[in-house]
Amino acid sequence: MSRALITGAAGFIGGGLARRLLVEGWAVHALLGPFCQREALAEVKDRMTIHDHDGSMESLQAILGAARPDVVFHLASLFLAEHQPKDVKDLVASNLLFSTQLAEAMAVTGASRLVNTGTSWQHFNAPGYRPVNLYAATKQAFEDILAYYHDARGLSCITLKLYDTYGPGDRRRKLINVLLDAAATGEPVALSPGHQEIELSHLDDVTAAFSTAALRLLAADAPLWESYLIPGTRLTVRTLVARLEAASGKPLRASWGERPYRPREVMVPMAADGPALPGWCPEVDLDRALRELLVRPR
Repeated sequence: MSRALITGAAGFIGGGLARRLLVEGWAVHALLGPFCQREALAEVKDRMTIHDHDGSMESLQAILGAARPDVVFHLASLFLAEHQPKDVKDLVASNLLFSTQLAEAMAVTGASRLVNTGTSWQHFNAPGYRPVNLYAATKQAFEDILAYYHDARGLSCITLKLYDTYGPGDRRRKLINVLLDAAATGEPVALSPGHQEIELSHLDDVTAAFSTAALRLLAADAPLWESYLIPGTRLTVRTLVARLEAASGKPLRASWGERPYRPREVMVPMAADGPALPGWCPEVDLDRALRELLVRPR
């Protein structure tokens, strides 16, 4: 039985990944900080091992030593679309300091395989590195740090760069959830002009990609250094509203243009036209998923 250690397991994607890996027969360990909201693990907490991290390097090493993971899945991060000066410390602490401590703890304890989480926002209107925001810059900075651990310490790493994600159990105030709430209540919703494109990846597809990447690491004869964009369904915000209206059978009270575009709004996300993650492709149909989400309690 393969052993997994997941950071960010209390989050939307991390919780979904924990559930998938348990079904697939993994022994799942979760690394949780003291302020994590753990509702995402309520159904499975008795089937996995939860390690409480006190924030110290010593605690990380002890957790890695106890879990003895075959693969570490690193999903913990602080996401802020727009930051304020007071947020810089927390962004760096979460996305750089903790992440680097994790890589160091892996090297010290002999854990050699990592599935890392990046973002499509590392590429703002360009195939090369151009961060949309400080969050994306910290994600790239950690990838650059990981390059050292790969080259000097033999870490085998696959980074999966995600677009917008959605699915059942998502409590984040993402656009799709705002629209689902508006469809359920009939209340008006203030939106941008709506001409920007977004890429929506379903939780099932995303967690399948993480599982596929882990199996690729386990099968490799030598340390890997790979990165893949994980695509879904691409459409404009206006098209998403139209498809949600079709799925619900009633119009949304969309107030187009009431909200301005954000500074550095991503109008066309980076295309996933490079090499695809071998053995994986998106399978969830957006319209079917919307119909299923509309009938779930919110």
